[in-house]
Amino acid sequence: MPTMHSTQHLTGRGSRSRPLRVLAGTIGVAALAGLGLTSVGAGLAAASSARPDTRVAATSNGVIYVIGYEQDNPFWVLEGDGASAAGKTFGVTVRYEAPTTASDAGMVSLIDAALATHPYGIAIDYTDKTMQAPVLAALNAGVKVVLYNNNRFEAQSGGATTNPAITTLAFNGQDEHHSGAVLAQGFLQFLPKSGTVLIVNPYPGAYVLTLRQLGVESVLHPAGYKTSTLIVNGDDAEGSIEAVIGAYLRAHSGIVGVVGLGDPGANPAARAVASAGLKIPVATFDMETETYQLMSTHGPLKEALDQQPYLQSYYSVQDLAFEMKYGFQPVSVNTGTFIVTDSNLTTVSQLVKEGKD
Repeated sequence: MPTMHSTQHLTGRGSRSRPLRVLAGTIGVAALAGLGLTSVGAGLAAASSARPDTRVAATSNGVIYVIGYEQDNPFWVLEGDGASAAGKTFGVTVRYEAPTTASDAGMVSLIDAALATHPYGIAIDYTDKTMQAPVLAALNAGVKVVLYNNNRFEAQSGGATTNPAITTLAFNGQDEHHSGAVLAQGFLQFLPKSGTVLIVNPYPGAYVLTLRQLGVESVLHPAGYKTSTLIVNGDDAEGSIEAVIGAYLRAHSGIVGVVGLGDPGANPAARAVASAGLKIPVATFDMETETYQLMSTHGPLKEALDQQPYLQSYYSVQDLAFEMKYGFQPVSVNTGTFIVTDSNLTTVSQLVKEGKD
């Protein structure tokens, strides 16, 4: 799922997110979703050595950098693994780097250091307007840029970026509003025919959660459901959040479903529902270990939407590798459309075991 830099913007966050789809061979998910590249990918290195590419600028060292948000965060470990796997698949040199302590400033410092080496391309997590200057610096230096995990251009998210040189860059990640609609559409099967769905927001200052909620409501309201919003403090202990949600559910008998917009939201809600003996389905954004464990018990947590961080970085490297080798233009991929339910939890289990989710 996305990660919380602060209450101002949510982005892919470790131990609170992960990637997805069906595995195929050694490159797993990305092989299938990567436009049938299982056979092509294996031959890219040989092809490029047989036919040197004249598109790489003479000043470029041919390296692709992927800059992450935090080194030891499980979500960002998956991002690094996806980038490395793509480098091997497509026969390019990839360097994944992330600051030891999560921060935008740490990412900017790493971007500056990467640009000093004259790489071919760089993948950047565009969290807010902080990233505008380093992105423009890269473009002005002739370095190819793709965005991943975040493309926060909205003023409400602290972005306020209108420069088309930035806003038209390829982006690999989750379209938050669309993903909200996808999650809600899948959640309808678990809901009774009418009632109120409670939406739990742990970080009301994070605009991505607002986008998620708008997406959810764009499906639920036309389907005849009402929604109510419960604001909880995402920085509180989960036991405290669980108590707040439990008290709300006991006081509002008309709640027929719960959607958690981000962690911690749905997980404490699922525990609150279970401890109260209620028959209320719960849905969540993002997959992580606790979410997987709760779904494995076949309890209240019925559905999760996985933004697939492994794929975000994989596709970003693929974009840059294909542009460097063949001149293809980078394309955007919405990775946040994978719905996880009991029906495909076995697939998720395999992905988790293989370190891809």
